[in-house]
Amino acid sequence: MPDSLVCASPRLDDSAVCQRLARFLKETEAEPHTAGLAVAVVGTDGELIAFGAHARCPALPRQLAQRKAWSALRFRRPTARLAEEVSQGSLKLEIFHDARLLAMPGGVPVRVDGLAIAGVGISGLPPELDAELATRFANELI
Repeated sequence: MPDSLVCASPRLDDSAVCQRLARFLKETEAEPHTAGLAVAVVGTDGELIAFGAHARCPALPRQLAQRKAWSALRFRRPTARLAEEVSQGSLKLEIFHDARLLAMPGGVPVRVDGLAIAGVGISGLPPELDAELATRFANELI
């Protein structure tokens, strides 16, 4: 098949994502208002490609970060928006029969040329700060 007919979607470089995640964790742990978080990045197919957390981050935010990343990728929009849609009754996550879906601020898709190619999830801080940091980190990946 000629190369011109192959349509491969862009992907993140896993090792570069892991390096950026390590730097991000170090930067955020140094600040008192951002210490204690967990970060997850899922790839195009929803596979976990990077995860990390500050030492003082409890178990629940570690799990929620991964679910936020998954949800942002699957719905191709920030999970803060999903939370609004669920609250307004315009979206019912239970119809999808996927226990990983989560409508809580802190997840954002990573977009390249308009395509959602990954998801970032951050948890462990107040919801608005989770969302702000998730957007910041997602922008560092592209």
